[in-house]
Amino acid sequence: MSQRLSLLLLIVVNLLIPIAILIFATGFFPYKPFIPGRATFQDSDNGDQLVFAPFNKVIFMVVDALRRLISILRHGSINHAKAPSDFVYSYESGFKFTQALIRSGAAMPFTAHATSPTITMPRVKAITTGSIPSFLDVILNFAESDTTSNLASQDTWLAQLKEQRGGKLVMYGDDTWLKLFPDTFVRSDGTSSFFVSDFTEVDDNVTRHIPSELKRSDWNGMIMHYLGLDHIGHKSGPRSPNMIPKQSEMDGIVEQIYRAIETEEHLRSTLFVLCGDHGMNEAGNHGGSAESETSPALVFISPKLQTICKGSECPVALPESTFSYYTTVEQSDIAPTLAGLLGFPIPLNNLGVFIPDLLGFWDEDARIGLLLQNARQILDIVRGTFPGLSSSGPETLDDCILAQPAGETLRCLWSNAAGLIDVPGQIETAPALHALTQVNNRWAFINPITERWQFSKHAQDVMSSTASNYDLPRLCLGIGLAGLVTVGGIATVYTALFETQATGLWSSIVFIAYGFMMFASSYVEEEQHFWYWASSSWLGWLLLKR
Repeated sequence: MSQRLSLLLLIVVNLLIPIAILIFATGFFPYKPFIPGRATFQDSDNGDQLVFAPFNKVIFMVVDALRRLISILRHGSINHAKAPSDFVYSYESGFKFTQALIRSGAAMPFTAHATSPTITMPRVKAITTGSIPSFLDVILNFAESDTTSNLASQDTWLAQLKEQRGGKLVMYGDDTWLKLFPDTFVRSDGTSSFFVSDFTEVDDNVTRHIPSELKRSDWNGMIMHYLGLDHIGHKSGPRSPNMIPKQSEMDGIVEQIYRAIETEEHLRSTLFVLCGDHGMNEAGNHGGSAESETSPALVFISPKLQTICKGSECPVALPESTFSYYTTVEQSDIAPTLAGLLGFPIPLNNLGVFIPDLLGFWDEDARIGLLLQNARQILDIVRGTFPGLSSSGPETLDDCILAQPAGETLRCLWSNAAGLIDVPGQIETAPALHALTQVNNRWAFINPITERWQFSKHAQDVMSSTASNYDLPRLCLGIGLAGLVTVGGIATVYTALFETQATGLWSSIVFIAYGFMMFASSYVEEEQHFWYWASSSWLGWLLLKR
């Protein structure tokens, strides 16, 4: 190849690289409607404003990578030797006090489904906004100095809690919260999540603040994010001998906080939430969509829960085929549930649905009002995605079944629901509550009233799927163009690359190995290991060559 032709090809290749990336990115990051501003209670006459909130403070404790797995039941007995070490609910768990609370009814356990990507920043976004995170957050999660992805301008339950009368928030732990919520906390102490060899100090730095904060009464929200358990997983996996002692340490924190709620007068109406942001696979990593990565534990804790909950069996061992502990909810359901329990508006961009197990604090009319508030809020996002949605349309179940496109189905369901909302006297409370909070097998509705109240949960499913509606033609075009760029680039530098046999061989091995590594599970968090060994080996080769 002549020098002039090689130069021309090199220029073309470099021009095509950003074009290929842009085409792929526009297909990989689908449009997601965003509603600016802060939510407010719109119309108290129609039940938007709850009569009362059972709680006025929240302690939100995140234990990083607090996964939920199953103890395997084989031939009617627990195989303790082979069963994976579940972090909260199983016989192998170190959370013995938490399990006692679950049995007493003072704690309500759930499995919170976390959609991928299962890393901290997008999961915190999902928990606080109720929205579905983007894979763009994976990139921002590793940018230590990143401030472009903060949620200062977005509506979250933290912002709503802070706007309440006398609202003050404190935060201790993973500094991801400080990046996402700048100037939000009156007191804070952040720790970096990337020193994975630290199992102790990273958690002690959080725990040391707890006694003094539990004595204070000037805050209505305390966030704690513990990293030690996640670090143990990354270094030595979920079966590490350090895992059970760390779980017991976290369980001790739960007991300390619960005892304070019982004894301190200013904490009597405090809701305590224990949860994981994501899970952990058998290698101790996360980021993908394996069940162990997408199934963190979620526990609501308060002495007040004993008035609506009789308790659940715990620890439990489930058959191998069930793959679930207790009720499974979406992680985004945390946002509207906290809004109802603490009496503030649901964040504007929320796609979560109020967890029905906690509706027992209200009478039937208040439950209907709360769920209608949730439905109307989700409707605003649906209209942003499907602008043609209106309250007019088919009014029979058969029409809804025939309305196969997502937008038409939602329009049909909302039309039916809106008809009942406008005539409250026609609402049969029990079927309406059931229909507002869950969806049965596809279109297998219970009765004519229930069939008109499927909007909220079905809208959540549809809108969650639209967040991952990738444009496949654009993706293929971007990948194809990138392939041509690669071929053109290799052809351009072929002579220089293989001028020295050893250098060319080494470069080829590195490029091929790196390509294969891109398909590895959770590689997004482990890429540094590849380049560490590749560069070390290359430097060693150069030293030997001399």
